[in-house]
Amino acid sequence: LILYMAILIYGSVIMRGVIEEKSSKVVEVILSSLRPFQLMLGKILGIGAVGLTQFSIWAVFGLAATQYSQTLIPAGADFNLVSIPTYIFVYFVVFFILGYFLYATLYAAVGSMVNSEKEAQQLIMPITMFLILPLLLLIFVIRSPDSTLSVVLSLFPLFAPIIMMLRVSVLLPPFIQVGGAIVLLILAVLAMTWLAAKIFRVGILMYGKPPKFAEIVRWLRYK
Repeated sequence: LILYMAILIYGSVIMRGVIEEKSSKVVEVILSSLRPFQLMLGKILGIGAVGLTQFSIWAVFGLAATQYSQTLIPAGADFNLVSIPTYIFVYFVVFFILGYFLYATLYAAVGSMVNSEKEAQQLIMPITMFLILPLLLLIFVIRSPDSTLSVVLSLFPLFAPIIMMLRVSVLLPPFIQVGGAIVLLILAVLAMTWLAAKIFRVGILMYGKPPKFAEIVRWLRYK
């Protein structure tokens, strides 16, 4: 749930930033000194660094709390604090970074295609659905973390940040599955960055009605 909220919030921040710069014509001045890809990547890295710093602090405090939990319990108490394995914090940061980059590129591309947040709502619906669907499948994955469907869902790049993190938390899968999900996510991030950059470089200077699907495909063919 933390990953879901983080990706959704920080992705929306990127989209709003692009829309504001585009609507105020500031982007035209910025693009006189750098390439559209550099602008998009700078936004993603800058906002991502903020999120990573925040979650790294949480992870460090959480790790410290679980490692030294016994010292926090009064003598004679008949209960123990929950101890979270270190690898969960490590995977949490890894999947946040990869999931953030995957969706941030899409949000940046959407922001470059529209002139207002109202116009963006329709375009971001498919992206948001890919974040919501894993939440609807949480109960199934918790009950059967090693089932074929759970494994397939956790390897699908758009679901992997949430589903694989859930499987890691419930019942640690074989490393080949976790490593496979990470590799597929990295490849998906590279592919999405390439596609989003093509859309961004054309859309960021386009005004008027949001483009239709056929027009977006035409943008992707531009060299």
